[in-house]
Amino acid sequence: MTDGSSRRAWAVLVGCFLISTGYMAYALAPASILPVLVERFQIDKPSAGLSISAIYLGWAILQLPGGWLMDRYDNRWLVGLSVAVFVIASVLGVFLEGFIAFLVTRFVAGGGAAFIWTASTNIVNRTFPTGREAFGTSLFVASAPAGVAIAQFGGPPIAAAVGWQAVFLSYTLVALVGVPILALAARAPVRNETQLSLRGFVRSLRRPPILLLSLSSFCTYFLFLFFNSWMPTYAAEVLAIDLDAAGAASALVPIAGLVARPGGGWLADRVGGYRPVIIAGFALSLPVLGGLAVVDSTAPFAVLLFLAGIGSQLAIGVFYVYAVDLTIEAASGTSLALLTTISVFGSLSAPVVGGWLIDAFSWEMAFTVTGVIALLGIAAAMLVPARE
Repeated sequence: MTDGSSRRAWAVLVGCFLISTGYMAYALAPASILPVLVERFQIDKPSAGLSISAIYLGWAILQLPGGWLMDRYDNRWLVGLSVAVFVIASVLGVFLEGFIAFLVTRFVAGGGAAFIWTASTNIVNRTFPTGREAFGTSLFVASAPAGVAIAQFGGPPIAAAVGWQAVFLSYTLVALVGVPILALAARAPVRNETQLSLRGFVRSLRRPPILLLSLSSFCTYFLFLFFNSWMPTYAAEVLAIDLDAAGAASALVPIAGLVARPGGGWLADRVGGYRPVIIAGFALSLPVLGGLAVVDSTAPFAVLLFLAGIGSQLAIGVFYVYAVDLTIEAASGTSLALLTTISVFGSLSAPVVGGWLIDAFSWEMAFTVTGVIALLGIAAAMLVPARE
């Protein structure tokens, strides 16, 4: 790899990282200000959770056809178009009246994630040279916790100082900074030269190894979004911590991902396999869930949230590398899309399911069900072959 190509690869990573960071901050923006949205729109907790789930629903619906497009068209242009849709939806969402209109714009913005996240992953993976693509990809996927951390930290003070609308608008600016960097650095088209047929596309969606891996990833994303969506409210309602401090403590979950996501890829290389890393992440999350159900003070709560962030994100980067390893090159975009689609269903279900369990039963029930989902993730991972 020459110095010039090396600099371009890192510049591509930076551009994609900024775009994804801004987008992920927008996606999780409601989590740290849910009580504000409940009061502003006069809604209950499950409805407030929909403000997070709506974006993941749009993502999930478009991701599979998005994978087919990724295998056929230049991924750079797909990312650029998605950023434009995201920015327009973000602006409309805070100026249109009513909660339904707000949800619709969140849903539309969610459609852009099919490329902002997955196509960016593909771009970074293909830009880095053979032998270093896993490293570059693992660094890129750390953009998600970076964005979530910004949302958890920045939401309450921005809302208090400027208003809740500014919380959502500010994150679009972060994404826009990355666009010219990516445009200048990514000079070559990013798409598959061998186009996947429609029959091959459908066949790729039925492959048991990818489906099992995707189920395990679903469980990981459920845990991650459960922690991010409801821990600020848990801290405020159960532990009587003010909202600013609750948001700061909950930001430890995504912050942990800055270490856990690249660390998971590094660990997979050292142990010589992906499954041990996936299982280790779930195994760590189980005692953390038990601890959160009985914690009664701020300090141990913060420690548990950091460990929750490690456990729920240790394998996230590994899932993407594993999926590519299990498929042929012509179907790599489709396999990544299938993995992402099922993973996103984990993300979109966690806020609503969590809110329903809390309202209908108790916080303890919500923690218990999340623990069962972690066990399901372990079982699915154990059934995935090392490679085909």
